[in-house]
Amino acid sequence: MTLQSYLWGLRIGTVICFTAFCVIIFLTDPIDLGNVAFVLFYLTFFLTVSGISVLILTWLWGKMAKEMLSLGEIGMAVRQGILIGILITIIVAMQQMKILLWWDALIAIGVIFLIELYFLTRK
Repeated sequence: MTLQSYLWGLRIGTVICFTAFCVIIFLTDPIDLGNVAFVLFYLTFFLTVSGISVLILTWLWGKMAKEMLSLGEIGMAVRQGILIGILITIIVAMQQMKILLWWDALIAIGVIFLIELYFLTRK
């Protein structure tokens, strides 16, 4: 699989997830569906944010690299995009539960940062 075909698949998947996210926002009622609506909302939100993050990070890695991107750099962008998706989803969920305070967000950012440092330093 070439890099361009991977990126096109990721773009199409992100657009599909964003479309599903919009459908869930506008066509579902969380009171009628209960927990199913919340699970679908957070799942599509996570997939959309992760996809957009991976695409942006891949673009940034491509701008910073002198040569063609390697699979290791793409893997790093995917990992960082997923971690950003997890972080933003956690912050939105905490806000929805009305338990988000600024130090809670800082703790979540710190945990995600430590997870990324673990992946960067392990050999």
